[in-house]
Amino acid sequence: MKKIDKKTQIKIIKIMLIIIWMIVVFLFSNQQGTDSSNTSRKVTEIVTYIASKGNVEVNANHIESLETIIRKLAHFTIYTIGGFLIMNYANTTSKKDKEKILYSIAFGVGYAITDELHQFFIPGRSARAFDVGIDSFGVITGVLIFLIIRKIIAARKTQD
Repeated sequence: MKKIDKKTQIKIIKIMLIIIWMIVVFLFSNQQGTDSSNTSRKVTEIVTYIASKGNVEVNANHIESLETIIRKLAHFTIYTIGGFLIMNYANTTSKKDKEKILYSIAFGVGYAITDELHQFFIPGRSARAFDVGIDSFGVITGVLIFLIIRKIIAARKTQD
């Protein structure tokens, strides 16, 4: 049996992390409208409780006004993670930085589009261009975070 070198092992792990991320996004998108709304409501209640340190009474009007914000932040956050993971993998390729960045953004935005199209076929859900925009902004943010961290690490290496 052929032994896999360390660089290849790292690439495989990075690809597996992207696949896990894609599965998580798919599973959230696969929730029917009422299930998705219930999940959002529970998360909103928890966030409200934590943010207020338990001092604010959680009422329905308060939760409803925050639920949309929490949902959109969740979209942004999960796609920021995706953008970071995709760029992390792209960084292991021999492509130029500009190509790595464009590939990462294109892949992430492409997945956001397919994710919204998937939701179109789920009862109680819809496909929204606005959500693709939020997801795309998240992907770009994840790529930028990766690049900033990479630059910080490179600068520290030159100092040592």
